[in-house]
Amino acid sequence: MMLSPLILVVSLFAFVSAKPQARRAEMTLHEYIANIPSGFVDNGPADPNSVLDLRIALVQNNKDGIIEALNNITTLGHPSYGQHLTQEEAASFLAPTSETVSAVNAWLQNAGLNATATTSIGDWLRLNTTVSVANELLAANFSLFTHTETGEQSIRTLNYSIPANLAGHLDFVHPTISFPAISASQAAAATIVARAPNYAGFDPNACGANLVTPRCIQRLHGVPADMVPARQPPAPGVSIGVTGLNNQFANREDLVTFLQHYRPDIVAPQAKTFDLKSVNGGQNTQTLALAGSEANLDIQYTVGIATGVPTTFYSVGLNAASYYEDLVNYLQTQPVPGVLTTSYGGPEYAFSEQLANRLCTAYAALGTRGVSVIYSTGDDGVGRVDPATNQCHNNRFVPVFPASCPFVTAVGATSIQAVPHGVVGLYQEGAHYSGGGFSEYFDNTQSDWQAPAVQSYLRNIYPQYDGGKFRSVGRAFPDVSAVGTNIATDWRGAATMTSGTSASAPIFASMIALINAARAEAGKGPLGFLNRFLYENPGAFEDIRQGSNPGCNTPGFPALPGWDPVTGLGTPNFNALKAAAVARP
Repeated sequence: MMLSPLILVVSLFAFVSAKPQARRAEMTLHEYIANIPSGFVDNGPADPNSVLDLRIALVQNNKDGIIEALNNITTLGHPSYGQHLTQEEAASFLAPTSETVSAVNAWLQNAGLNATATTSIGDWLRLNTTVSVANELLAANFSLFTHTETGEQSIRTLNYSIPANLAGHLDFVHPTISFPAISASQAAAATIVARAPNYAGFDPNACGANLVTPRCIQRLHGVPADMVPARQPPAPGVSIGVTGLNNQFANREDLVTFLQHYRPDIVAPQAKTFDLKSVNGGQNTQTLALAGSEANLDIQYTVGIATGVPTTFYSVGLNAASYYEDLVNYLQTQPVPGVLTTSYGGPEYAFSEQLANRLCTAYAALGTRGVSVIYSTGDDGVGRVDPATNQCHNNRFVPVFPASCPFVTAVGATSIQAVPHGVVGLYQEGAHYSGGGFSEYFDNTQSDWQAPAVQSYLRNIYPQYDGGKFRSVGRAFPDVSAVGTNIATDWRGAATMTSGTSASAPIFASMIALINAARAEAGKGPLGFLNRFLYENPGAFEDIRQGSNPGCNTPGFPALPGWDPVTGLGTPNFNALKAAAVARP
């Protein structure tokens, strides 16, 4: 947690400066964390000559205004309802003032440093410097940390300071106290659970507990197989963006094989591929042996469900510490997709509160431009236990970010189960791995649209967790869910089967893209930010009342009637959700 607005004068740090007393007197503690995050160990001071790629976030001139604009755009009856902002209009809220730009640049220049703006509006600066210089500049003690499970190493500090005169101008410096949230153990990524050559045993019509195919999803969620955008090319806003992180490459050969087996009814060539956008040097090699299981899953279940909707794969590269901000900063100055789906995330505590708020504001800004921002909720239930301590971080449930941001739509997962006696049709339960819970950073007051549903749930489980395991006033997630267990894919030329909320997110995103197409045919714009609309239409979802998401050495939360932190509002009934969306102005 941060001490702001409390300002403390730093007196504990020495500098390699000729005038350390004068320098110390000007500095105030800006961000800190009390303990090393779970799963990391401190290997001692970082090599002073190691080069750091730092990002400096400048205070935006009106971030509260962009959130107010989003609320107005999504509130029925408001004069601004449905009037999405242009790129320039949204950016005007986020640009720093000239005074802020001058103050931060003067500080850097006085230290003999030069930073370059990474966005057209100048709200982010990039600075390459050494550990030694960064320690002096920020009154920090950068150390080398190792993630115990993956061996991944990173240079971070547990606190840093800035000149007192930069308060209100400098938002934060990154990466400093935010720890890596993308790794093999922390990503909400697909888990390969089966693999077979020549599609042996992978029936394209399979639909049950053992295998879920695109046709099964069409049946389960009621998505018409022949629904394609009538207008070709589709209207603006009828498009999907798929986020690719962590050197995950989406392979076109695997996609074609997947569609030939599972969606042979798709005949239009343009409906069988995707475009590529490179962000900060991101690549997408088509070497089959390097195809990514997560990237393939996301592309196959957007192209394979949202038939005919243009799909773009955003490959974000080079700097894993800045994946999230690099993508939103790129989209700030680009045409945006109608739907953006991301199947990655990490423990909320790995992001500083300042960084999480900054990214959440960026997602709100995308919402004002008509983008439905969708995130998976992770595959650790209410939290992953640190093997070293056999408990969760601070012995509390672990929310997942960015899913915990109130301005994204968080998607959990269900599993198809054997049909109980007396139940007709396909029977779903909340998947045991479905991430869900309550944010430590964001309040439900920022998401008034969900507060009544959440309060009803809390009354039903009280006092089951009246012991400090979670922050009951926090933003609650997931918002919705979709099937995510034993999903058929193609990976590196063979049939595979994967499970995870990372499958549920692109499946739900595809449904929203098709609904945007239906709205376009009715002469209406894309839905944009979804959550207020979703919570106003709970009848458009199948309420999942069974299952739980254990973690942190607890049974987790139970799925109950109504909203719950395992499956949210439930799984979409596509036709009901489409009807509600098309009827909306």
